[in-house]
Amino acid sequence: MSLLELRDISKRFGGLQALARVSLKLEEGMIASLIGPNGAGKTTLFNTLTGIYRPDAGEIRFQNRPLVGLKPEKITSAGISRTFQNIRLFSHMTVLENVLVGMHSRTRTSLSDILLGTRKFHAREQAAKRKAMELIELTGLTGREGEWAHRLSYGEQRRLEIARALGAEPKLLLLDEPTAGMNTSEAYSLMNLFKGLVGPYVQAILLIEHNMRVVMGISHRVHVLDYGEKIAEGHPDEVRQNPRVIEAYLGQGKWSELTVNDIHVYYDAIHALKGVSFSIEKGELVTLLGANGAGKTTTLKTLSGLLRPRRGTIDLEGTSLEKTDPHEIVRRGVAHVPEGRKVFPRFTTLENLHIGGFSRAKAALGPELEFVFAMFPRLKERQKQYAGTLSGGEQQMLVIGRALMAKPKLLLLDEPSMGLAPKIVEQIFNNIQAINRAGVTVLLVEQNAAMALAISHRGYVLETGNVILEGKSSELTGNDRVRQAYLGG
Repeated sequence: MSLLELRDISKRFGGLQALARVSLKLEEGMIASLIGPNGAGKTTLFNTLTGIYRPDAGEIRFQNRPLVGLKPEKITSAGISRTFQNIRLFSHMTVLENVLVGMHSRTRTSLSDILLGTRKFHAREQAAKRKAMELIELTGLTGREGEWAHRLSYGEQRRLEIARALGAEPKLLLLDEPTAGMNTSEAYSLMNLFKGLVGPYVQAILLIEHNMRVVMGISHRVHVLDYGEKIAEGHPDEVRQNPRVIEAYLGQGKWSELTVNDIHVYYDAIHALKGVSFSIEKGELVTLLGANGAGKTTTLKTLSGLLRPRRGTIDLEGTSLEKTDPHEIVRRGVAHVPEGRKVFPRFTTLENLHIGGFSRAKAALGPELEFVFAMFPRLKERQKQYAGTLSGGEQQMLVIGRALMAKPKLLLLDEPSMGLAPKIVEQIFNNIQAINRAGVTVLLVEQNAAMALAISHRGYVLETGNVILEGKSSELTGNDRVRQAYLGG
C-alpha cells in the first residue's frame, strides 16, 4: 500500500489550468522530488495536497484515507506537515517558541489543566520542550533556541521551518524549495539532514526543488511538471536522460539559447559596438566585463530592444530579435534589470512587482510572486511600502524581483552591485546564483569583476565596442590582460 497516492488531480484558477490530471504515488522510505519551471504547478500541488486549495477533480489518499475536503489542520493531524517556499516563521517569537507552535497538533492538554497549572500540565510542558530541543539540535540550531526568529540568517530560518514542521510528528514531510538562496555547502548540509530524517523521524519526504544537484543526489524518484501536466517520472538517471526534461528543466542542452552575431550599434556618429558576437547556452550564468565605455550597457540595451543595431543578428532560441519591440522581447522571455535601480517610487513594492508581470495573465502571477518573496523575504515584509522609501539594497532586490515576474528564460542584469554595502552585495550575488540554479539563464554586466567571475560559468571581455577575450571564468580570472584592465592587478 502506498503512503500517498494522487489520482488525476486537476485545479483551475479562472482561465488558468494550474493542474491537469496529475497522478503520483509515494512509498514509505522514499525521498521524491517534484521539479519543473516556475509556474509549472508544483506549489499549487502542495497547496492542494495540504488542504489550502480544494481540487476541482481527482482523489488524494494518505495511508488509504481520503484527504480531499479536509481542512489543513486536519491534514496536519493526519500526519502531513510542510514548509513553504517563502519563509513563514513567527518572526517575533524565539526559535524554541516557533518549534513548540509546530508541536501544537500533538500536544494534548485540557483547558482545566492549563488554568490550574496541574502536575500533568507541567509534565507535558517539559516533555514538549525536551522534544523541541531535540529538533533544534537535529536541524543544527543548538544555542539559538532563545534567539528571535527574525534575527537568524536566511539559512538558519530555513532550518527552523524544517524543525517546526517536524514538531507536528509527520509521517510525510513536504518541503517547498528548502535550499532556495543557499550556497553549495549549505545545500549539501541539508541534503544530509533530509537523508537522516527518513526512518527515525518521517516515513517519506516529497520536495519541490530547483537545485538539480540536490534533486539528483537525494531522490529515489523524480516527478516532472510542465504547465500543470506531469510529463515525466522515474529514477533520477532516467529523468536526467529524458530529452524533454533536459531541454526544459535541467538546462543541459548543448544548443545556444542566445546567439549574437556581428552586432554594430551607433549613437549618431559614435560607433559603440563594432561587430560584437557571443553566445549563451541554456542554463548558463555568463558575465560581460569591461571598463566604463566599453559597450556593456549598450549590449544589454540592444538585446532588450531599447537600441536597434544597424547591422548584425540576435537570435533567441531560433527567433530573431534585432527588429523586435521591447515589450514583445519581454513576452519572448528576456527580462532586463537596468543600471541604476529604476523603480516606480510612488507605487508600492507589490505594485512594482505586478508591473513586471504585465505580459502575463494576472491570475498566473501567483507562483512567480511566491518565488520572488522566497528569494527576497524583505520584499514580502515591505510589499505595502512605497518603492521610493526602500533602501538601495531593497530597491535592487525589487528591480530583480520585478524582472522575475515576467518569468524570463534570459535575465539581463546591469551592475546589480552598484552603490551597495558589501554585505548586501554578497546577498545579491547569492540571489543571482540561486536564480540561475532555478533554471534562468543569466547575462551579468558587473564592474566587480572578481565577484562576477566567481559565480559565472564563462565570460566575455569588451574593449571599445569589441570582444577581445572570452573563456571560462577560471581562465579569465588568471589572465594577465584581464587582471590589469579589469581586476586592477
